[in-house]
Amino acid sequence: MPHDYVDFRQAQLLARRHLPLLPPRVLPLAQLAGLVMAQAAQAQVASPSVTACTKDGYAVRSADVQDATPQGPVVLRLVGTGQAGEPAGPRVGPGQAVRVTTGAALPPGAQAVLAREFARQEDERVLCLADAPPGKNVYPAGSDVAPGQVVVQAGQVVTPSLAGLLAAAGCHEAPAHPRPRVGLLATGREVVAPGQPLPPGAVYASNLVSLAAWLSLHGLEHQTLVVDDQAQHIAQAAQEMLAGCDALLTSGGAWLSERDLVVGTLKDLGMELIFRRVRMGPGKGVALGILDGKPVFCLPGGPPSNEMAFLQLALPGLLAMAGHPDPGLPQRPARLAAGLTGDRDWTQFFHGRLEPGDPLPLFHPLPLAGRLKAMAGSQAIARLDQGNERLPAGAVLQVQALAPAWARTWP
Repeated sequence: MPHDYVDFRQAQLLARRHLPLLPPRVLPLAQLAGLVMAQAAQAQVASPSVTACTKDGYAVRSADVQDATPQGPVVLRLVGTGQAGEPAGPRVGPGQAVRVTTGAALPPGAQAVLAREFARQEDERVLCLADAPPGKNVYPAGSDVAPGQVVVQAGQVVTPSLAGLLAAAGCHEAPAHPRPRVGLLATGREVVAPGQPLPPGAVYASNLVSLAAWLSLHGLEHQTLVVDDQAQHIAQAAQEMLAGCDALLTSGGAWLSERDLVVGTLKDLGMELIFRRVRMGPGKGVALGILDGKPVFCLPGGPPSNEMAFLQLALPGLLAMAGHPDPGLPQRPARLAAGLTGDRDWTQFFHGRLEPGDPLPLFHPLPLAGRLKAMAGSQAIARLDQGNERLPAGAVLQVQALAPAWARTWP
């Protein structure tokens, strides 16, 4: 069993290699937002199905109105109307116009729509005050998609707009990888669930709340439980949670003291240990195992270590299970306002805040002396890779946004 430290990069690779991709489910389009398509989807129909008018106005032949101006209006004869959802209006011949509404099919013979604000109707006459070149205020049939065209690729994250395009293309459901259901298990005799009385010396389960909030932000269904650090209670809770979840996260009890029973207890249940400790700071006491075919991330109890191990290893792993091709936190370049100093043998992470800069924002490292308070004020994370001891002020590097992993652009 691998009990020694593994490098951070190695831990990332091991997690990706051992975390199962959840099998796809066919879901209604409205439930696809944020999910990853399991296969490409093709258009069943053209959208729009007809060449449509994009404004209320008058369908005309462009040649008839090419010289129209407010000072010299062109007069056309109104020969009918066309409404959205109805068959196209009558054919437009020379010197004629058909009144149309937005979404109506362009009548045969017409080449453009003159918007209503550039025309004036007097009984059966239409005074045209502007020109309307071919294609003006017209949406050609199949402009969005044509039958058989691939609308969404396999591996693509579905946005609400993409779901709407799928609907316009004649789809009503599609296969996508579901998000994993996650069990959150906090351990410790001193840990109390929020809302309960706080005995002397006890602490509220802030780690549990932070983890649950991150999962909620990513749309990951979860259940939470707090148990004391007794092996039988940990074992029973872990088995019950895994029975209804796709992955388990434990918080606390993951280090090496006589009260840190989580990893040993889960190994006794048959968990295959993938790695036990990682050369990262904070967060070194993180372990990954497979129990009953499902991944278990054992996270440290200290708030900075707990959060960093989750953000750098557990959260990307959970999103990879849902098929996300790039599941880490969003990144962007920034310039260091102060130097970073680490350990050559470790990958070091630093909380910080951002302020506007020209052309790059400035990253100000935050000391974690206040732990929860400093973490709560953080906006981004900088990383000093193993093998580097220092980055000077003014250096440019990629920083991670403390934002949803799918938010690839951020201010």
